[in-house]
Amino acid sequence: MCGSVKINVDVIVLNKKTGFGVIIRDSDGLALGRGGGFKDELMTIELVELYAFEEGLKLAHSLYTNNAIFETDCASLMNRFKKSKADITIIGHRIEEIYKI
Repeated sequence: MCGSVKINVDVIVLNKKTGFGVIIRDSDGLALGRGGGFKDELMTIELVELYAFEEGLKLAHSLYTNNAIFETDCASLMNRFKKSKADITIIGHRIEEIYKI
């Protein structure tokens, strides 16, 4: 991980509200940036994780980071990233847009 940053994203869905958090750390574990928020709408876990992932990407971009390692506990979202060309769902379309970033 030397020379790169690690971006952790996590979400919570509770009582028809969703929340997300993002933290960026350097190779020594020092926090370089953070973000998060809430939405007053019920969303699927995958969609909230994707939203948090995108926010983490934007935050990393604002820190002029070229080498980032993302970490999430949403295996189904990561599987969608790996197979994004074959995913014609709304999430698949959002993943294609994120790849452009």
